[in-house]
Amino acid sequence: MPPSPMFLIVAVATTPDGRMPDAHFGDAPGFAVFRVDAGGAEFLHTVANEMRATHAHDPDHPHPHGHGDEHKGHGIGQLLGQHGAQVMVSRAFGVNIQRMRQRFLPVVVHVDTVEQAVNRLWQDWDRVIAGWNAGAERKHLVLR
Repeated sequence: MPPSPMFLIVAVATTPDGRMPDAHFGDAPGFAVFRVDAGGAEFLHTVANEMRATHAHDPDHPHPHGHGDEHKGHGIGQLLGQHGAQVMVSRAFGVNIQRMRQRFLPVVVHVDTVEQAVNRLWQDWDRVIAGWNAGAERKHLVLR
């Protein structure tokens, strides 16, 4: 087994007021990015979800995306990858979770705010690290 990372970069689905949206991860207005380790969490910045409604990167492809749209999932993966994200946290995920877990650890939480979500990760840090370290065999994690 590879050595455990000292920290993980976590993207939490968020609304502008710091709440967890009821929608799937890919439909969140944005993502709060944190550096999380066994000692706690540090807020880094917020990333707007450019893929929420249309292909912002392709003016010839302006149609709205539906649930499970492969292009939308790919775009969100690229966006979060640019910010170093390794973990995705949301109250719900859609069918793209199958593709996303190859690159990220999807974590489902049942809380109301981003702050509570990050605290849940920190409280179950050993499970989060084990989930991340599973590599190609990675499954999503549910923290209750």
